Amino acid sequence: DEPVEIIVSNLASHQQIIIEALRTGKDNSILLSRAVFEADDKGYVNVAAQAPVSGSYNGIDPMGLFWSMTLVDKATSHQTLQNDEVSLSVFSQDKLLAQKTIYRLPVSPNVEERNIHDQGVVGTLLYPKNMKSSQGIIVVTGSSGGIPKTLARLLASHGYAVLALGYFGVEGLPSKLENIPLEYFQNAMQWFKKQPQVNPDKVALWGGSYGGQLVLLLASTFPEEMNAVIAYVPSGLVYGGIPEMNKPAWTYKNTPIPFMPFLATEEIFSAIKEGKVPFHKGTVEDPQQPTLLYLYGLEKFSDAIESSTIPVENIRCPILIISGEDDKLWPSTLYGNLVIERLEKKGSTIERKHIHFSGAGHLFELPYVPSAPRPYYHPVVKLWCTMGGTAEGNARAGKESWSETLSFLKQYLQ
Repeated sequence: DEPVEIIVSNLASHQQIIIEALRTGKDNSILLSRAVFEADDKGYVNVAAQAPVSGSYNGIDPMGLFWSMTLVDKATSHQTLQNDEVSLSVFSQDKLLAQKTIYRLPVSPNVEERNIHDQGVVGTLLYPKNMKSSQGIIVVTGSSGGIPKTLARLLASHGYAVLALGYFGVEGLPSKLENIPLEYFQNAMQWFKKQPQVNPDKVALWGGSYGGQLVLLLASTFPEEMNAVIAYVPSGLVYGGIPEMNKPAWTYKNTPIPFMPFLATEEIFSAIKEGKVPFHKGTVEDPQQPTLLYLYGLEKFSDAIESSTIPVENIRCPILIISGEDDKLWPSTLYGNLVIERLEKKGSTIERKHIHFSGAGHLFELPYVPSAPRPYYHPVVKLWCTMGGTAEGNARAGKESWSETLSFLKQYLQ
């Protein structure tokens, strides 16, 4: 997650060159970006200090060649940061002048990982070597399930003990996000605090999407268990299970947590196609936007909103909410605003902040990764979904939200 400085020297005064960045993914997909630059009087091009004449991004941006990469094969799904190489090449009039390889590491070499199947807890524990009694973070995934190792590795690289916690879609756990007991997470938090690497009085929760909903729910249910909460593109309302949204996602004391009804009927699809969706202005060009179903449900099932709303006024620690104003999966900025409004209405005195990014969609949690919007294949629902945002908007949100996340953790855990 560190920026790279790219300088080209030994050029002729005002010589035009093309800088190309190429990356091959683990699935052999190829991502490519290129930009035309003009050297200064001394024959230098400094990507961090000058805008390209033309190319895959505009404006001055030291990492523009990284986030503006697009897939040569458009059929490949969403990319994430991984242990791979970026090849930088400099061309002039179709002649290769120079080449260099940048190694992008997803985790610091001094971070240790340990797979956990202990006392009912399933996940991966990550921490810098020889760490004792330090700040801890529990990271939970969203509706795709599994164990969120990518984010956990980056956070551990910044000096935290991190538990990447699974709760479904992992061996030994439920296969679906359905009837998951909140006691499982309480047990995991208590287990985590007992680890020698963790200071039990300095523990944060991080969750994205459905996981963002989850961490707000956990902080409301077990307010004494954590010291800070980050909810990334969350919902402040409880929704049903995945993939069957008419079944409860969560239970507590063997009782289902009330949730908002969700119906994907012909009536709703017809309303979406005709642009008759509450909170949404104009016609709908892309009916693959699940967010429209959620917006329609807020109107159709308005009598269920209060009973499905997370009682965030119970939260006793600082919270940071991050959302994208162009979120096409669900309206995370609207949900984030509802959380802040409820805290104010109920007289909460906790520190809270909601950062919402224009031009950002549902996927921008990491900085400097390819940010062009493209369909995402949901592995549990088994449908293609539109995520939203523009390449520039997602890139800016990824960079700034990551910086905000690290600052928030430093402020409230250290």
